[in-house]
Amino acid sequence: MIKKIRRKINQRLKDKDLSEIVKKSASGFFISILGRNFGFAQQLVITNFYGAAAFGVFRVCFSILSLVGIFGRFGVDMAISRFVAQYRKQDRMDLVNEIFQIGLKMVFPLAVALTAGIYFLAPWLSEKFYNDPNGEVPDFTPYIQIFSIGIIFFVLSGVIEEGIRGLKKIKEYTWINNVSTQAFSIIILLLAFTFTTNMYIVNVSYVLGLIFTFILGVYYWLKFVPYKKVEEPELSRKELLKVSLPMLSAKYLTTLYTWLGTLILAAYVAPDEVGVFNAAARMSAFATMPLIAVNNISGPRFAEAYGESDERSLRKTVRLSTRLIFWTAMPIMLLFYLFPEQILGIYGKEFKTSDAILTFAVINAGQVINFMTGPVTQLLNMTGRQLVTQRYAIITTFTSIGLSLLLIPTMGMLGAALATAVARTVLNLGCALHIYFTMKIVTIYNPITDLYGVLQRYRNKRSQ
Repeated sequence: MIKKIRRKINQRLKDKDLSEIVKKSASGFFISILGRNFGFAQQLVITNFYGAAAFGVFRVCFSILSLVGIFGRFGVDMAISRFVAQYRKQDRMDLVNEIFQIGLKMVFPLAVALTAGIYFLAPWLSEKFYNDPNGEVPDFTPYIQIFSIGIIFFVLSGVIEEGIRGLKKIKEYTWINNVSTQAFSIIILLLAFTFTTNMYIVNVSYVLGLIFTFILGVYYWLKFVPYKKVEEPELSRKELLKVSLPMLSAKYLTTLYTWLGTLILAAYVAPDEVGVFNAAARMSAFATMPLIAVNNISGPRFAEAYGESDERSLRKTVRLSTRLIFWTAMPIMLLFYLFPEQILGIYGKEFKTSDAILTFAVINAGQVINFMTGPVTQLLNMTGRQLVTQRYAIITTFTSIGLSLLLIPTMGMLGAALATAVARTVLNLGCALHIYFTMKIVTIYNPITDLYGVLQRYRNKRSQ
């Protein structure tokens, strides 16, 4: 029986397309696990030594960094990934080098301006949104200012990372995207813990991690694409902006609805409840590692197929990706539903309450829809349909804002979880249905169909 299964797997892996997706996704998946472990280690240090409130402050500041940083990238990072993949496939490394330089020159001034802006706006943000008249909530000003320094490195690293992804250097991309920042931050936290327990070191360590990731990203890029000054440009900023602006709005809005729960929740409840909600959300995100790993390789493949008008390859990559995402992500999600108290308990006693477990279950429900709909936003963005993603992202954001303002004041972190889960469902199902009706591609995976097919083939062999 085992030999038959092994023979079947080997036969399937002879398929060139499946082999590339599985092998490169697998390498990215295992590096992602390493990165998640470093991320969890960082969270455990904060929650176990400083408590849920300290983790809540950290996550609020991180949400500001993410929202401002995504805007600073201006959609250039995702556009770079698409163009680099197309030009690499055409063996035009001169254009790869050119489009990358254009992208960096576009985002650098904006990143500097945003870094300075958030630094000087920090007192106003703290007073306006997170001020506690009872003095139970710490002053957010210095924490926000520390994170503001990391904005410029967050922006530039994002462009470099997506360029490396477009080159299909998945191991290097996954390393700098998922591992390096957290790993360096952990090292700083462990070294500093022997000297001080000041909460500021948590934010400082993360910013130092961002700087380290930026340096590592520059090293990787120059290793694969040696710098060469562009004498006579063939490309223009206008061409890049035409693709990047819709991607910016879609990516920014998607990031916004993801972080809205944290930002609005922090204005209504104590930091410890914000910390519990974020711990549940971060743990739930662990199950998305297979999805991210598959997307890292399927995105460039979508761009290649689109650039060559290869509809057969495009459909095949979608089909293989959706199956792989489902069967690798759902077992993790099953464990989350079977053992929620034990899993959340690793953060500490504050995270094992009935409200925390229910919040965890609701967030996971939204992730299940995410897995079953497949790489929908990747498919749209990499096939010239970024405006479609933009429209659904707008709808999703308004849905998230409305539900957050309606549910959080009365339901707290459970309301934030409901708003997040519904918004994620709106985005993924909306994009999946649009792809079906306009591209005639089914991205929603039905495992029962595959299982029935396997059963039928087994019966046919038995009857022969």
